[in-house]
Amino acid sequence: MNRSIRRLYLTLAGGFGLLVLMLGWWQVVAADSLKDHSNNLQTIQIEKLIDRGRILTADGQILAYSRARRVKGQREFARVYPQGDLAAQVVGYISVDKGKAGIEGSYDRYLAGSFGSQPLLQRLNLKEKQGANVQLSIDSRVQRVAQEQLVGKVGAVVALNPKTGQILAMASSPTFDNQTILTDYPSILAQPNAPLLNRSTIGLYPPGSTFKVVTATSALESGRFEPTSLFPGGSTYKTPGGDIHNFGNATYPPHTLTTALTNSINTTFAQIGDELGAEQLGATMTAYGFGERPPLDLPEVAISGRRKGKQVLPNDQRDEDTARIAIGQEQLTVTPLQMAMVAGAVANGGVVMAPRLMSRIVDRGGAVVKRADTQKMDTVMSPDEAAQLTTMMEDVVREGTGTAAALSSTGTTVAGKTGTAETADPSKNQAWFIGFAPAEDPTVAIAVVIEDTPGTGGVVAAPVAAQVMRTAIDPGGNG
Repeated sequence: MNRSIRRLYLTLAGGFGLLVLMLGWWQVVAADSLKDHSNNLQTIQIEKLIDRGRILTADGQILAYSRARRVKGQREFARVYPQGDLAAQVVGYISVDKGKAGIEGSYDRYLAGSFGSQPLLQRLNLKEKQGANVQLSIDSRVQRVAQEQLVGKVGAVVALNPKTGQILAMASSPTFDNQTILTDYPSILAQPNAPLLNRSTIGLYPPGSTFKVVTATSALESGRFEPTSLFPGGSTYKTPGGDIHNFGNATYPPHTLTTALTNSINTTFAQIGDELGAEQLGATMTAYGFGERPPLDLPEVAISGRRKGKQVLPNDQRDEDTARIAIGQEQLTVTPLQMAMVAGAVANGGVVMAPRLMSRIVDRGGAVVKRADTQKMDTVMSPDEAAQLTTMMEDVVREGTGTAAALSSTGTTVAGKTGTAETADPSKNQAWFIGFAPAEDPTVAIAVVIEDTPGTGGVVAAPVAAQVMRTAIDPGGNG
């Protein structure tokens, strides 16, 4: 009998111990996944009781806020996006069944009031759960113009302050109304060209000749080339991977490096790529940020670089075709964000700044909870070399392929570079422009890409950049 009782005791004790372990697992280890599960009714109800903080632009426009309402005697909150599609992919959304995206996801902890001493006070029922307000660096004027310029087009615009990395505008087209996510999500999914996709940060495109800014940087930094370095000209550059031709099969006489950038001469930059080699060109790419995820405060940001399928290849892989990389080809794909960072680094004297959207987070009492720090990522060249490259890029806009980006009517000098990347369809290009203004003391750097257009970067993308830059540098708001 004693043996039977002991067996029963051990069985009950073991079962109780297993129950304790399971409860511990679900309450501690798996608690977050349970809380975030879209079918968790408790989570759905808790979300309705949170007075989430506002998301605002740099100039005070409210992009998101929570509206209170009475439901069966209880105060609940619903998310409201009063600006429609303004910076829609940046703001994102929060939905009990669609999850969190954009800034709503990146700063959910602060917007939901789960920071500092707030959670403890809420558990003690001493304070209603109120979120902090997140202010972005987005300028609503610049953002609106960027979106207006993209209407009817598929593409993206990124404008930033080259000295701080603050994002002034981040537009992706087509776009959507954030409120529709909460009311009619299927209608957005049914629209063509994936409006939910933030092409600014996760759209990957061949950069075409805009990459020649990176190649020119590497050339100057190597000490082997100067703006006045002479090249033989011609119409064809022979490589083991096949001949490289100039755009339109153009032939050029002997010329300088400045002329090569001004007229976007493929054969010259292909020669430079071969002479630099994989190690030198790859080091410059790494310094610019290629091959790594840019530290932008959004959930999804793609890596720019050479690819083999989904794999990002090393920047200095020994067997690479440096002649083709130097002109923006050879499995090279980039985001508009990365190319805005390239333009920004030249504008900032050769220093790459970390891009950022959040400016500051302020609680309901007006106290600053968190402030964004200005962060230097790397130095790609000296200030003198950056000044030389700036002068070369000014020529591109003054008399080369980028004249449509000029702001002559305002007396503002623009530095830039166009790009026209061919696609599988010979009638369609990916049209690019990158640049900055005012060239002598830049306050805005920009990247524009327009997908699947029969036009070139100088014809299609450069005018978009001009309008956005004009607005960004106009303090009176009359851009």
